[in-house]
Amino acid sequence: MEHEENDESAANSEMRYITLELMKLAQKSGRSFAEVAEEYLKNAHKLQRMIAGEKASPVKRKASKQIR
Repeated sequence: MEHEENDESAANSEMRYITLELMKLAQKSGRSFAEVAEEYLKNAHKLQRMIAGEKASPVKRKASKQIR
């Protein structure tokens, strides 16, 4: 039971970290958090399929401001 609580705590910590990083990217790029988060999720799903050995379809990108 304690091990499950530690796993849940670690997962929550990682989610907070990812959320903060996505918020920073959104602010720097001038896009909304939802747009940046959606792109992150698409990329994560694409990576998961690539690791599983599936052929990944090309990612459709919208023209956006370059992050500096």
